[in-house]
Amino acid sequence: MTLDTVAMDVPVRVLGYAGLDAHDKERLAGLGLRPGGSLVKILKTPLRDPIECLVGSQLLAIEARLLSQIRVEAA
Repeated sequence: MTLDTVAMDVPVRVLGYAGLDAHDKERLAGLGLRPGGSLVKILKTPLRDPIECLVGSQLLAIEARLLSQIRVEAA
């Protein structure tokens, strides 16, 4: 499944990325969003982009266009 299909407040584990270019992969990895890591979608912003996610102990705002390219599984 991909992150865009996951409900809010459901913990998931990142499996990898599908269709992201090298720049986006490096950027997400640099922010701590790596395969094997856990995250929770916690807040939709007023315009629904970006989505705030708790990754480890930090909050990240992830662009909606990236959510469908992040593969996850239930934690």
